[in-house]
Amino acid sequence: MLNIPELKDKLLPIDPESLEGLGDILQYALPWATLFFIALTGSVRGAQAWAYAGIINSLLTFILKAAFNSTSLGRRPNGGNNSFPSGHTSSAFMGAGFAHFYFSELWVIFPYLLAGITGYSRVVSENHWWRDVVAGAALGIFVSYATLAILT
Repeated sequence: MLNIPELKDKLLPIDPESLEGLGDILQYALPWATLFFIALTGSVRGAQAWAYAGIINSLLTFILKAAFNSTSLGRRPNGGNNSFPSGHTSSAFMGAGFAHFYFSELWVIFPYLLAGITGYSRVVSENHWWRDVVAGAALGIFVSYATLAILT
């Protein structure tokens, strides 16, 4: 018989609480690291676009959470509210997406991997469903692309 908790323990060698902490850090580290690299280029316009992307992403995440909170999408796996979309994932993918669309170099695959870890940490810690994480990732990437397309 399939023992889900035992299978989960074997597939997840990292403690879920440690992984959740890593996701908490990466939600901020990825966008700010992107701004750091933009600052190294000396582009004021790039920094302004980054700020607009961050503000728009945060506002849209907040609005969507408020809109879906009273629906079935608003209920978290752990019983809490404000599940859809994942704000941690949205923020992390905004940083990764902005690096991707701004720099367009091969090394920007690395921020996407870290953003993916952020999303995974939210699911493993039972703070979000996969749908919340996918929606947060799509939102962060879309906002990055749209902001750069409009402002640069």
